[in-house]
Amino acid sequence: MRILITGSNGVVGKEIAHLLGKDKKYKLVLFTNRKVKKSRKKIKSFYQDLTKTIDHKFKVDAIIHCAAKKPFYQNQIAKTGSNLRKLYLANLKITKNLIKFSNENYVDKIIFLSAIKVYGTVKRKIVTENLYPKNLDLYGKSKLRSEKIFGEKNNKFQTISLRLPGVLDLCLSRNQPLILNIIKKIINNKNIHAYNINSKFNNVVDIYELVKLIKIILKRKKVKTSAYNIAASYPINFISVVNLIKKVFKSESKIINKNSNKTSFIISNKKIKKDFNIKISTTKNIILRHCRKILNADYKVA
Repeated sequence: MRILITGSNGVVGKEIAHLLGKDKKYKLVLFTNRKVKKSRKKIKSFYQDLTKTIDHKFKVDAIIHCAAKKPFYQNQIAKTGSNLRKLYLANLKITKNLIKFSNENYVDKIIFLSAIKVYGTVKRKIVTENLYPKNLDLYGKSKLRSEKIFGEKNNKFQTISLRLPGVLDLCLSRNQPLILNIIKKIINNKNIHAYNINSKFNNVVDIYELVKLIKIILKRKKVKTSAYNIAASYPINFISVVNLIKKVFKSESKIINKNSNKTSFIISNKKIKKDFNIKISTTKNIILRHCRKILNADYKVA
C-alpha cells in the first residue's frame, strides 16, 4: 500500500512516518515544507508548499494528512507578521489543494488529523461527536471547516477525521500538550499547579496508539466518511495521572490545586471502538508507556 504523509517534517508527522516506515506493507511518500536535499533510499520526500497548487502527479492509495498551520505561541505569530485570520485561510487553502490532488490522482481514503478544538468551549462532562461546537477559535474553525470540505459528496475519496487531544511525542522542547509540559516540570522537580485535580482525565494519546489506529483504518478496504474522537480508555483522576508521572521519574514535585471555574471533561471514544472494533489503551498505560520511552531515551530537559 502506497501512503502519502503530509507535514512529515512536523513533530507528529515525522514520528508517524518513522513508525509506519518500519512496516514493509507500506511504501511511504512524504510531503515536506522544507527543501529536500536528497531523497531517502526507501522513502521518497518531495518539497511541497501545500498552500500552493500541488504539481506532483503520482498514485497513492491513502493520505495521512498531518500538515496544519498552528498558533502555538502568540509572540511567534507576531514575529512572523502572521495573524489568526491568515492561519485560518491558509489551513483551508491546504485542504482544498489536497482535495484537488486526491480527486485527480484517484486516492481512495484520507486520514485527516483534526483536533478536539473543533468543539470550542466545552461545558459538558463528556465530549461525544454530536456535541454542538461553541466559541471556536480560528484554529478550531479551520479544522471543523476542513472536515466538512473533505466530506463533500462530490469528492472521489472517503475521509476519516480523527479528533485528537494532546498527542504525546518525544519532542520535549515544546510546552504542549499539557501532559508533556507536566512531565518536563516533574523531571525538573518543579511544582505542578493544576485545577480540578480530582476530576476524571483521558484527554491524551501517544504516537504509538495513534499509529496503531491508523493501521487499522488503512487495513479496512471500505470506509465511510466520518469524524471520530480519539482519547485513552478508562479515565482516571487527574491527580492520579500526576502522581503516576512523579513515581516514574522519582520526582519531589508538589501538586498545588488552583481554584478555577473551568470545566474538566473526558472524551468519549465509543464511536471509533464500535465502528472499527478496536481496543484503545488505557490512560494509565499510555502515560506509563510514554514516560518509559523518555527514560529509555535518557532525555535531558532544560
